[in-house]
Amino acid sequence: MGNEMNELRYLDLKNTLCEKIYEGIYKDGKKIPSERQLSTDYEVSRITVRKTLELMEKENLIVREVGNGTRVTLKNYGNANPLDVVALTAPSRNPFFANFIAEFQKQAWEKNTLLLYVEVPERATLEDCLYRLYTRNIRNVVVWQDDQTVDREKLLRLRSIGMNMVFFDADDALPYADAVFLDNADAVKSLLKSVEFPGENYLYVGWDNRSISNVRKREAAFTENCPDGSVVRIPWRRDRKIDEESVKRVKEQIQKVPQGMIVCGAGEIAQRISESLWETKNQEKKYVIGTIDDFDGSDRYPVKVCVQNLRESARKIYQRLEEQSELGSGWKAESYLIRGKIIK
Repeated sequence: MGNEMNELRYLDLKNTLCEKIYEGIYKDGKKIPSERQLSTDYEVSRITVRKTLELMEKENLIVREVGNGTRVTLKNYGNANPLDVVALTAPSRNPFFANFIAEFQKQAWEKNTLLLYVEVPERATLEDCLYRLYTRNIRNVVVWQDDQTVDREKLLRLRSIGMNMVFFDADDALPYADAVFLDNADAVKSLLKSVEFPGENYLYVGWDNRSISNVRKREAAFTENCPDGSVVRIPWRRDRKIDEESVKRVKEQIQKVPQGMIVCGAGEIAQRISESLWETKNQEKKYVIGTIDDFDGSDRYPVKVCVQNLRESARKIYQRLEEQSELGSGWKAESYLIRGKIIK
């Protein structure tokens, strides 16, 4: 019982010091208080402090220098975490992400891993949500960032204190987390090539929130392949709802060209445009619509759809979690492009 109590004291103090590191109170390369001061501040014995610092030094979180104190050393390493539990976090849940969850659940089941889904609270930062999981001893996470911003410095702190992370559908967290996402350039190019004679005019309709990496990448791929094409940006909403004014603007742009191809950066956009054009019988045969990601009812319209290979994405994400756990200091964050497929 005594040994167990001592072990708990070490871990409690270690977690407290890790919280100070995450919050930036103990900064990279800076000294932390002396053993005597830590003993006083946290009301534990010097033996407990010394043992805690030994644990942290073993994990490369600190460096102790004789006569020069103890310094924090943030490390961008993989962590040897067992993959018995993986958390999947997101700021919201939509049909696309629900499909990804289903695929990743299959992967986790095959690997005997318990998968937890955690929705990031509206007012919480992504990093604080991940730290909350860390305090619950959940050290492996898959992140669907969606429209949330990332704080790379805090991601480095999270990795340093023991968290492994892979981001899905975005690469903003590099070099502190692996990234697995659609090859957006290939997807746009494949849509453009999927129609033999679409006409001379090209229109791209996408979201206006360019802080989202796939929004930027898809529009950039379109303008690179269609430098003379037009672009209409629709106000971003997390629930993907599109107002009538935006639909009206798109239709006005379409009316300016006699025929051509409309490339949509998301299935929700393609759905609203298709419904609007076909409901008004707006000479639909003059326009070919292509979209990245499918939508309900797409089979009712002559729409070309590039779908993501979510099974391969889930497999690669789990593989990267395994490699982070196994490679330790030899791990380096990488981005993996997964090619989509034209299905219609």
